[in-house]
Amino acid sequence: MSTAVLADRDDFEALLAYRPDVVEFYGYPATALPRIARFCADHGIRPALHTPVPHDGVPPRRFAPTGPDRREAAAALRLTEATVRCAADLGALHVVVHFPSPYPPYEEAGFEEASRDFLSATAALAREHGVAVLIENLSAHPLLRTPEQYHRALAAHGELGLCLDLGHAHLLGADSGAPAGFAALFGPRIRSMHVYETTAERYPRYGHESADRGGTPAEGFMGLSELLPDLLRRTRPAALVMEHEPVRPGNEPAAADWLRELIHHHDAGAIV
Repeated sequence: MSTAVLADRDDFEALLAYRPDVVEFYGYPATALPRIARFCADHGIRPALHTPVPHDGVPPRRFAPTGPDRREAAAALRLTEATVRCAADLGALHVVVHFPSPYPPYEEAGFEEASRDFLSATAALAREHGVAVLIENLSAHPLLRTPEQYHRALAAHGELGLCLDLGHAHLLGADSGAPAGFAALFGPRIRSMHVYETTAERYPRYGHESADRGGTPAEGFMGLSELLPDLLRRTRPAALVMEHEPVRPGNEPAAADWLRELIHHHDAGAIV
């Protein structure tokens, strides 16, 4: 589970309704780390981290690893380093890093160099600390968003895996060949997936709906009950992380039970 599902980000106990094996903590300050460690230890949960964890108490307004503002790029690398170090201390399953910068203007000048510099530094952090660092695909930047573009960008950085965000891939449109295109190119290098349902028409206001909502491709949804088994056969990720928006209290287990049944039926071997 991602802490994105929490209506109250500090109410970790609410996650227990999903019976999670893994919780991906996103955007918590340093002061929350002892409570995160205690919660996971008390309930037999493996933590995972989504950059930035920790931050200094004020969440960064933007996470822009490729700039074009060099100060923002440097700040993003510092936050990534802090998260990787924290993951090593916590024994986290992985670290997820948004990449590239999703904000306009999308300037071509300097973009390739900035991408290479950030990925090289992040790969070095993964090696140094023995942490699985996963680059998360985004859908905004025209120079780096398709499966082919990510595959080229990560070709020289074998230490880095991919967190396949299914919604971000789906929002590229049917002509992009994603998310199946990511699975075809990356295979088992996809170590985790962010699982939720979405449509272009409902994004971003209702952009992260529960995976078991039952939407069909004809309605613009992914149709996860048909799509996920094929993706899992191609990739066999270590974890599927449910990243839907908060649901009505009492409905929490439904989506997790749906996903567990799908995994069990197809014997994919992933954990939720």
